[in-house]
Amino acid sequence: MKKRTLNRELTILMMIVSACTVLSACVAVLYVFFSFFVQNTYEDIEYVLKKTSQDFQAHMQFIEDGAVSIRHNHMLDDFFSCKTEVVSEADGSMGKSLNSQLSYSLDLYSDRNMIEKQIPFVTSVYLFNNEDQCIYEHYYAKTLEDEIREKNKYNQFQKKFQSKDLSYECITDEKSINLLFRIYDDSMKEEGICVLTISREAVQKILNATAIYSDCVWMVVFGDDRVIAFQGGWSEIEELVAQKKVLSGTIRLSDKDMICCSDVSGFRIRTMIAVGEENIFSGLRSTMVMFGIGLGIVVLLTICVAFLASKRFTKPVARMIESIRAFGGQNFDVRMGEFSIREFHDIGLVFNEMADKIEYLISQVYEKQLLAAKAQTKYLQSQINPHFQFNVLAMLSLKAKMAGNEEVYEGLRAFSKLTQGKIFREKEIKIKVSEELEIVRFYLYLQKSRYQEKLSYEIEVENEQINQNLIPRLLIEPLVENAVSHGLEPKRGKGKVRVCLFEDGDVGERMFHICVEDDGIGFDMGDREPLFEEKDFITKEIEHTHTGLENTKRMLRILYGDRHKLNIRSIKGQGTKIEIILPVERGEQYVEDYSSR
Repeated sequence: MKKRTLNRELTILMMIVSACTVLSACVAVLYVFFSFFVQNTYEDIEYVLKKTSQDFQAHMQFIEDGAVSIRHNHMLDDFFSCKTEVVSEADGSMGKSLNSQLSYSLDLYSDRNMIEKQIPFVTSVYLFNNEDQCIYEHYYAKTLEDEIREKNKYNQFQKKFQSKDLSYECITDEKSINLLFRIYDDSMKEEGICVLTISREAVQKILNATAIYSDCVWMVVFGDDRVIAFQGGWSEIEELVAQKKVLSGTIRLSDKDMICCSDVSGFRIRTMIAVGEENIFSGLRSTMVMFGIGLGIVVLLTICVAFLASKRFTKPVARMIESIRAFGGQNFDVRMGEFSIREFHDIGLVFNEMADKIEYLISQVYEKQLLAAKAQTKYLQSQINPHFQFNVLAMLSLKAKMAGNEEVYEGLRAFSKLTQGKIFREKEIKIKVSEELEIVRFYLYLQKSRYQEKLSYEIEVENEQINQNLIPRLLIEPLVENAVSHGLEPKRGKGKVRVCLFEDGDVGERMFHICVEDDGIGFDMGDREPLFEEKDFITKEIEHTHTGLENTKRMLRILYGDRHKLNIRSIKGQGTKIEIILPVERGEQYVEDYSSR
């Protein structure tokens, strides 16, 4: 089977990783972009709909204010009371004073009546008293003939309206919407009727502001179901009319999702505007095309960079392979050159040193040192894995520190120190209490990072002098590990580990107490007393397998014989307490190691 080259594997791997990274970043960016864009576009459309509806309502408010002004204009009281001759029989001219008061009450030339300062919303206003006398005002100048014809038309409108028991009426034609309403005095007695002509062109000008969106539908409804102006498909209009209520937000019309806004003004006039929800995404098309092109360029550049990076990395490897092959072909003069990458440089130095040593062994002491070389190789093989692990941990913690990630740095540092204390000091039998507690603290720090608020711990040392006591290496740490693993980990809720160190007894016979206590699940100790010595614990069958505790017992028996005590107390559901009592021992040296045996 043909083997694949490192260059090919590394190139493919870097391309895949780079492409996945870029695509993941793009997916995240797209998700954020879409969420932000959709929300903002929806709000923009809703704002335009509300703004358009409010513009229409503002002009309707102009009419309402005009009606109030007419009602409270005392100069028109004589007209409503029919005390003034309004129209002369000679020439049919309008009384100028009354006309000016009507113009003052409802100024057709004011900015409030204008659409974009070009088109008037209300084009004419007619005011009738109870004697069918009429005064009027026009925005556009009219001929006398047109005035008479229009006056007669509106006179007929008001007579029909007067015969009905209605407060408002709306009569429409091709060019205008005629709004009729009654005028009351302060005692709510009817004084007359006002007829206003609203320009259809003005209504369309206002509501067509939403025509920038596709599937735009709007209508003006009088009462509950009478459409007096509209734009869009009649099926959608009928569905909107059927709602008979004020709507806002997203609704379903003709199997389409529509963004709707409606409002109600005086005179029982209601506006409803709806546009297709697909308008939210229509603006994305050009953006998505540009984004796709940019993404393709980024992916292509990423692949090129990955390819060049893999080439740069594998080129020194190829040179190293050539040197190794040459050396394997019995060319013992081959040596590796300098490399700019530190790791490769170190490998080259090691290879060159090895080549020098091999050459020396072959020429000088090959046969004599063969057995020694095998033993040394075996020892190095047994050490390389833990050393490699420790070096990797140190490198990762340094990178985390440089990246500013203090939490990862502290975690890796604690784990490397814990590994160093448990593996690289294996030949030391006894160490100082302070050094053992340092291992314990590293272990508890890591477990605290894992369990967060579930785990808390406390380490109490009676005095600083205790830190100089000598105890067997890894005496306390396995007990703490056992308390966390078998006591607190299965427990629901929070738990605590407490380590307490103190001395008692007379001078010369002082004893050192080590207590490890947890409030975990505990275990059932049967009918025996809660506190008993090691021999009782050994003969008792317990559900759990405490390997660390058994190793601790064997170590204490070897080092101290009968000069120590190991007491265990456990209550199921309340916790476990382990107490070790040793003779106090201090010294400058860490006692003998295995190499001296």
